[in-house]
Amino acid sequence: MKKRAGFFAAFLLLLFPFFLQAQKVKTVDGVKIISYSKKPKPAKGIPGRLILTEELRFGESENLDKSFAEVTAFAVDADGNVYAVDMKDSKVKVFDKEGGYLRSIGKKGQGPGELEMPSGIQIIPGPKLVVEDALARRLAYFQLDGTFIKNVSFADRLAMVNIIFDKAGNVLAREMGIEGNELFFGINKYDPDLKSLFTLDKIKFAIPTGGNKMNIMDLMAIYQMDMEGNIYYTRNLDYEIKIYSPSGKHTESLTKDYDPEKVTEEDIQEMLARIPQTSSINYEEILEFPKEFPPIQYFFLDDLEHLFVKTWERAGEKDRFYVDVFDVEGRFLTRFATKADLRLVRGKKLYSIEENEDGFKVIVRYGMAWK
Repeated sequence: MKKRAGFFAAFLLLLFPFFLQAQKVKTVDGVKIISYSKKPKPAKGIPGRLILTEELRFGESENLDKSFAEVTAFAVDADGNVYAVDMKDSKVKVFDKEGGYLRSIGKKGQGPGELEMPSGIQIIPGPKLVVEDALARRLAYFQLDGTFIKNVSFADRLAMVNIIFDKAGNVLAREMGIEGNELFFGINKYDPDLKSLFTLDKIKFAIPTGGNKMNIMDLMAIYQMDMEGNIYYTRNLDYEIKIYSPSGKHTESLTKDYDPEKVTEEDIQEMLARIPQTSSINYEEILEFPKEFPPIQYFFLDDLEHLFVKTWERAGEKDRFYVDVFDVEGRFLTRFATKADLRLVRGKKLYSIEENEDGFKVIVRYGMAWK
């Protein structure tokens, strides 16, 4: 979606009716806005179908060391090795590209190289592993072979979660704070030493006391960074993904019409069940839910900077949802339906977290082909 020399010239050459129906582009206050209807079609000459073929499952074993108690996140290196965070087992479990178990990194504890409640993982240039340890409020750095490097603490902050890096080592994260009688999440960018650079957005909500409740959907702002450090962000009130430069300037927006999905009581109970139980808090007493889902569950960028947007729009079954796919220029490519929890694409392989027939979560790799 970044600006490309000659894009507008190419755009003018493609002003056919089918294209106008698919995409509308305008500029408002210097921001390019790309808009789509509810069911867009790809422009002529753009592959409009993505074929996924299951290739392999990781962590499908009766051996507890080689399977997952609760897989929450994973990363894939250049060789196709998978580094999976097992939150309940407080380890990172490593598998080769053929699905064979290699080793575990870390163990339960608070010491160097130990993890309390790992929740996220990334591979950064070096290459190195960075594990987000939410309960210990720190980042743990490892070599890919599991050698511990260092911890970087953020214990001086109330809370910081959903931490991601760009290739320069800068960080984008959600930091919690308190102002008067309100809590807030600041979507902040930091330098590699976690010194704040700027705040992208600030989301306020009442402290859940005296009968006040938090709307759980208010906590679900979504963000990613591309290889150049551009930030993709949605407050998720509408189907609008805003793109910011590395310095925080709003340059583009991608918008799409949608029909909202109703939130059922079954949906509420399923969402409550997915919240990690780390204390005796009764979340039903402090959380409230809207009548309708927001438009987007999450999105991610692949290594070619295609944008995969998983929506809340159901495709016939309650747990089968549509995914919209756009290219780097914001052009619509395709939409498909899936039950999978899609996470990332590496080397033309798509990876997801899914439940197997026995109800255990595993990582699934798919081959990808555009038609």
